[in-house]
Amino acid sequence: MQEINQNLAEEAGLNITHICLPPDSSEIIDEILKINEDTRVHGLALQISENLFSNEVLNALKPEKDVDGVTDINLGKLVGGDAHECFVSPVAKAVIELLEKSGRMLLEKCC
Repeated sequence: MQEINQNLAEEAGLNITHICLPPDSSEIIDEILKINEDTRVHGLALQISENLFSNEVLNALKPEKDVDGVTDINLGKLVGGDAHECFVSPVAKAVIELLEKSGRMLLEKCC
């Protein structure tokens, strides 16, 4: 999968750097914070093991660099109906578009 992403990125003129840390690494938040401050980096996709998957790790990422839309801020905006004000992951965006094209409302707003 990583090789496919690399090839697609190159075709689009994007530069991808893969940072690999041990699965039990305690350095992940430090690495995320460094990337947040790197102006050459415009987005970060986290591929982390289940034992590192936590709100602390996800929310260490700046929402504007969150290409998966997993930070509390991006998820909150998406769920709250402000998808135009946040990054929406490609999968969530596809689901939203399919629902809109179907013409069906799955949830009704109350009040």
